[in-house]
Amino acid sequence: MKKKFDKYYFDEEYKKSKGFLWGMQISKPFAEFEKLLKRKSKVLDLGCGEGRIAVYLAKKGHNVTAVDISETGIKRLNEFTKKEKLKVKTEVADLENYKIKKNYDCILSLATIHFLSKKKIYSLVNEIKSKTKKEGFNFITVFRKGDPSEGKFKMYFFENGELTKMYSDWEIISYKEFRKEDRHGKKGKLHYHKNANLIAQKIKLKSGGF
Repeated sequence: MKKKFDKYYFDEEYKKSKGFLWGMQISKPFAEFEKLLKRKSKVLDLGCGEGRIAVYLAKKGHNVTAVDISETGIKRLNEFTKKEKLKVKTEVADLENYKIKKNYDCILSLATIHFLSKKKIYSLVNEIKSKTKKEGFNFITVFRKGDPSEGKFKMYFFENGELTKMYSDWEIISYKEFRKEDRHGKKGKLHYHKNANLIAQKIKLKSGGF
C-alpha cells in the first residue's frame, strides 16, 4: 500500500526536528520572484509548512496569509513571528476541502498541490487563478513523473509541461523543469526530486481554460 502524506506525517517530522525542518534559507529564484511583487502585496501561501516563505515575505513588508494542514508547523510559525514581531495571518486547513475566501495579489503553492488528487489539483488551480487579482502572480512548484518517491507515496506526479498547459491563458514569466537535491533536516538523508517551477502573471487573458 502506498503511504500518504497527511497531517500526522508532517506533524511527526516537524516534532522530530529541533529547528526548522526545511531551514529558513530562501532560494535565489524566489528572492528574484519577490522583486516582481508590488509593495505590500496581499499574498496567500498554500502549504506553508513551518512558514519559511511566509516569514521572508512578511519581512519584505507584504501582507501574508499562510495555510497548512500541520498544526505543529503553524504553531512553530506563530511562535517565530511573535518573537520576531512580524505579522502573518495563519490557518490550519486541509487543501482537499479548503476554499479561498479573498482575492490576492499573489498566490503561492510550493511543493504542495501534488499531495492532492488530480481532480482536486485541477479544481484548486482554477480557484487559485480566479482568486488572483488582475496582473497578480502565481508561483507553483510540483513533483514530476520519474521522481524517486513515485510509487512509494500516494501523490500526483505531473507530466513534463503540464503546468504550462494549466496556465496557457496567462503570461508565463518562467517555467523550469529540474532535478533538486533535498535533505529533511541537517541529519536527513540526501536525496533528490524531479521538480517543475512555474511563475505566471494574470495578464493577456484568452477565452477558455484548460
